Amino acid sequence: MDRGGGDSDAAEAEAYNAAESRVYYGHDQNYYTVHTTSTTTSELSSIDGPTLSFRISGIVGLCITGILWIIVSWRLLYHYSGWWGQCCKKREQQQQQHQQQHAGQEILGEEPEADIIVISHLRTDGFTMKRLLHIMLWSTMIVQGVGYADMVGTNVSNKLNYTLLDIVGRGIFEFTTFVIGTIHWFKVTSKARAGASEKQVMFTLLPSILILATIAVIVCSIFEAVVLLAGQSEDIHEFRSTSKIHRISLIVESSGWGVHALVISFLGCMVYKRIASLPTYSQVRSRAKRNIITKMIIPIIFCGLSYALRSAWMAADFASRILRPDSTFESGLGWWIGNCWIPTIIPSMMLLYSIRKRDREPGMIDGVSETLLQRLNAEPQDYDDPFQSFHTLIIEDENATIGSG
Repeated sequence: MDRGGGDSDAAEAEAYNAAESRVYYGHDQNYYTVHTTSTTTSELSSIDGPTLSFRISGIVGLCITGILWIIVSWRLLYHYSGWWGQCCKKREQQQQQHQQQHAGQEILGEEPEADIIVISHLRTDGFTMKRLLHIMLWSTMIVQGVGYADMVGTNVSNKLNYTLLDIVGRGIFEFTTFVIGTIHWFKVTSKARAGASEKQVMFTLLPSILILATIAVIVCSIFEAVVLLAGQSEDIHEFRSTSKIHRISLIVESSGWGVHALVISFLGCMVYKRIASLPTYSQVRSRAKRNIITKMIIPIIFCGLSYALRSAWMAADFASRILRPDSTFESGLGWWIGNCWIPTIIPSMMLLYSIRKRDREPGMIDGVSETLLQRLNAEPQDYDDPFQSFHTLIIEDENATIGSG
């Protein structure tokens, strides 16, 4: 009996070990998938830090996107609604004062004076570059927010959230938005009244290069989205590892962000040269100089570094897929921080800071001659823009420094 019982126990142990062996080595297809995922996670941890679960990554990304969306929504409403209320209120006050003055002159028997000039619009109406930038940034946060929300709900990287986050969110909307911001900086820098020696062709050539880079990134992103959504594979990791269009998109986007970083660095040098070439700049106190440089150069520097950081991460991911096909940079902590979150937060905040003032334009002026209107339009309208009217800003900072001293 003991011998029979021992044989039975041995047989059961052997059967259990065989079943465990099948689970571990993946002879069964379902268990093989689990084993493969575990191996990939281990490899990812050794490349760019510990691997975050998709739910944790989605929660962090959703919080960041939500905060940025609230800020952008506030600034968008500020740019679209502020001018109307202020202009109407001021016009009503002017009309009331004008009517009271006419009534007083009629009572005294005096001849009424000429009509007072009333400006009906103190701020630009319609579609402007600043408002376009706010709309694009707002749309970007919406798209990325939906992608992060899906990631939180499913705890996986699927076709939907990958398309919304990596392809449409960062590949199309975010790249285009930041390029629009850089082109806006080129526009206001070219109009700055300073003794600059750059050739005017640079203000056309460099934005044109950015536009071509944007077109290339958008086209590659569209092709990648079509191939992904039309394909049979539901495994995003498999798509990233085997798809040629994904590799092409990586190198194109990496090149696009790199070109953007170089162009905006060149713009920073141009801005600094224009500031330093002002005749009164050498007479400004050192404290005021630091304030001027901080307001004008720091946003460009931070944006350029963010674009270069994203370009470097994408280039490293592309190289890893060529040299080490079994590894990836697209799921570790370093990827989320260095490629996804920092290059989104910093440029967004810098652009919002640089375009914080409303557009101003003396349009539709009642009783103003054409000559006077042209002279008013020729004057700088947005003195608080950190990249426009350098001379005025130097005087303001110098006065502020003297007043606080």
